[in-house]
Amino acid sequence: MPGKDRLLLAGHPHHLVRKSRDQQPVFLDDADYTHCLGQIRELSRDYELAIHAFCLLPEGLHILATPMGDPENLSKFMKALSCRTSLRRKNLHGANSVWEVRYRSSPVEPGQWMLACMCYIERLPVLRQLASSAYHYHRSSYRMRLGKTHQYWLDDPEEYARLGNTIEERAEAYRTYMSNGLDVKEEKMIDTAVKRCKLTGSIRFVKEVYREYGVLGINRGPGRPRKYRKKPDG
Repeated sequence: MPGKDRLLLAGHPHHLVRKSRDQQPVFLDDADYTHCLGQIRELSRDYELAIHAFCLLPEGLHILATPMGDPENLSKFMKALSCRTSLRRKNLHGANSVWEVRYRSSPVEPGQWMLACMCYIERLPVLRQLASSAYHYHRSSYRMRLGKTHQYWLDDPEEYARLGNTIEERAEAYRTYMSNGLDVKEEKMIDTAVKRCKLTGSIRFVKEVYREYGVLGINRGPGRPRKYRKKPDG
């Protein structure tokens, strides 16, 4: 996957994925997970990234982030994060790095696809049968989003802010959205887009990117995820 095949767009959210080779465990104890989360927070400030969602899995990590400046900072961030976790692995566990050679990235269409990608990332532990619910998994951004952690350092996008007028309303609306889950086709669209380093979004989004950047990042899949709709009062 040559670097020139990775499309990075200024001001757009990106689904970032880094996996291990042959499903080898990246994190060898609880402290490894805690260290990685601390590095995500620190490095996101260093490289001016807004972090919208994350999930650390035994064999890798998923992050949804928007570059506030140079989109190449996404690559610098992922390189630094990978290096720091590998260095800890070597110094504390005497084990070599197990990362794949390159990370994967998919620019995400603002709007419903943004919200769908957040949901996909935070539901991964359920999809991978690592937890009975997203709430019971402590290594993703879901519990933080619901205000169940001591610190809150997520950068909530506009799509999330529109779910309610207060923190409590937004959390409750998103909890309902998460419990309903995504359509299987939507999950496949998000999964294949990041695997292929293509765009996550509609055909309209593909055309907009092509007109502006001259790059055809099409990923065959459904046109639009379902919208979250509030139930009427009463």
